[in-house]
Amino acid sequence: MFFFCRFIASLFCLLMVGCTVPGTAAFQDYRASYDAARAASVRVVDAYNQYDKVNRKNRTDAATFDPDFADVYSATALSPIGLRITEGFAAATTYNEVLARYAENNTLSLQQPQIDRLTVAAANTATLVGGLGDEVSAVIGAAQALVNLSLAGSDRQEFLRNLHDNTGAVDTFLEVIREDTSSMYQTARLATAGSGGSVEKLETFRGMLADWVLLIDQTRKDLAILKARAEMGNSGQSVISLLSDSAVRIDRHVTEIDAAYDALVGVF
Repeated sequence: MFFFCRFIASLFCLLMVGCTVPGTAAFQDYRASYDAARAASVRVVDAYNQYDKVNRKNRTDAATFDPDFADVYSATALSPIGLRITEGFAAATTYNEVLARYAENNTLSLQQPQIDRLTVAAANTATLVGGLGDEVSAVIGAAQALVNLSLAGSDRQEFLRNLHDNTGAVDTFLEVIREDTSSMYQTARLATAGSGGSVEKLETFRGMLADWVLLIDQTRKDLAILKARAEMGNSGQSVISLLSDSAVRIDRHVTEIDAAYDALVGVF
């Protein structure tokens, strides 16, 4: 049913835009997969926050209130790692989407909702704490610059210079949040041990992190290949095949993350 709905959505897009966008169906699948990946990253953060808040609450004095731990008692507040993941990963995957469009030899980049999403993400970096703002701002800035160049139909050399200057920052960010999963698991383990939590659910969370790492790895792989394709110029069918294969892998990891999240809701 999911793939049938995706097919209908792609067909509708083709009817709406005609033949002006080569590889539209493949790109729409790719973008839909990364939309799902962004939603999955939010679920990873939400599950992690359950553990993080319990773990940090165990370190506070119940008879006092420490303003530095205010987010522990707020139902909607995100942890520092959570902020980094949700804002930065959204920008990094948008960067990949722009590269995918460019690799298709189409200077029309993202539609207005995707541009609006980047603008909101940039504004939200003002809320980041502990020095995370600069790190995430660099990724958001890279994505915004690439979007602007692509939308403006800028010359190829200017686009490639931007690609050369910014792709490393995006990949480094993805590597950092990949490494963050180690401390995320340790936080969950300590929270489980300190509060009599479910060991079975801790294992479910470990599996969720594993699929999150594999999703990040796929994102980094896409980034490297699409950068190379954009630098090569006309790549034709090979990019369409890449987008289709990547979408299948991303969807598989998203499905596993979603299943783990359903099992982890209300873990404490």
